[in-house]
Amino acid sequence: MAISQYKGEEIIDSILIKQGKKFYDRKWMPRTVFNDPYNKDAYIIGNGESRQHFDLYSLPQDTYGCNALYRDYEPDYLITIDTHMYKEIIESGYADKNIVYTHRLNVKKHGDQGHLIPANPAQGAGTTAMHIAIHDGHTDLYCIGFDCGHIGPNNNIYKDTQSYRSSDTMVDQSIWAEQIYTLMINNAHVKFTYVEGTIPNKFFELANCKQFDYGQLNDHINTKNETA
Repeated sequence: MAISQYKGEEIIDSILIKQGKKFYDRKWMPRTVFNDPYNKDAYIIGNGESRQHFDLYSLPQDTYGCNALYRDYEPDYLITIDTHMYKEIIESGYADKNIVYTHRLNVKKHGDQGHLIPANPAQGAGTTAMHIAIHDGHTDLYCIGFDCGHIGPNNNIYKDTQSYRSSDTMVDQSIWAEQIYTLMINNAHVKFTYVEGTIPNKFFELANCKQFDYGQLNDHINTKNETA
């Protein structure tokens, strides 16, 4: 067993300003998800178009997916930050039977089926999915559908659909790239493998970062299954 010792955490649930002073309502949030990462890789699924022809159902546990991914595939853990996306997920009924991570404000506003992001880094869904996998104890992350070096027309499988921008929206994903880059620097013991995608060159200057094509990913999964 390799379940982390995380028990939960105290959060600031609300802030009241009275006579110029701030009063904090603090709340203990116990841990609600218990994942044993022993002998498992983590597969982090972004929604960049570089993954559109890959069969996600070929992935073993543990899979951490983002936002509208639930429309086509059920990851082991779904992560969403956006309030409109969380509302859609709750109204779909998906969170009734599946684990959805989000932040406290979304839970208070749209439904308590969501699970609190542990030690929330307050960053994008993709970076947060990586953060949760590391928090669970994973040290080998395979990142699929990450086109975080992209600058140009919207690169997202779910563009032109509810909660997403249109296909002709110009998008600069450098903010997400910087978040991920910092995460990799701060977790030098974790190996990050990006499967194809549009990735900033500076990522590969880090000793804990490399790139696979989808053939190599399939070979890795098959080898892992044979030795399990």
